Amino acid sequence: MSSRYDNKSFTQTKAEPRAPQRRRVHGGSPAQPPMAFDVGYGSAPPAAPARTWRSTVVGIAIGFGIVLAFAMKWLMSYQIDSAEERRVQQKAVRAAAARCYGLASNAAINACLKDVEAKSAQAAQ
Repeated sequence: MSSRYDNKSFTQTKAEPRAPQRRRVHGGSPAQPPMAFDVGYGSAPPAAPARTWRSTVVGIAIGFGIVLAFAMKWLMSYQIDSAEERRVQQKAVRAAAARCYGLASNAAINACLKDVEAKSAQAAQ
């Protein structure tokens, strides 16, 4: 019966000297272009990334968000200014109506209030 390991496999053979293989520093084989991290690689500028429709949509969405934020800021400031003007007008109307109540007769008070009301309606338009 022959064993799995026979004497032939354990005999030492003299190793043939191998020629040292030269390592390529600037890329693998002549068919492959040099890698970007190789020492001898020329300093070519990196290519611009390709623009896809997704990046265009994201850009448009961001731009629309910025425009919307500025529009909301303008609208809010416009409403605040309008409300302040309304408060000033109403304060002036109340002051004029209070002066009317200082008059002596009811007819004079009613005439003054109608005048104040007409002026405030005209100013509101």
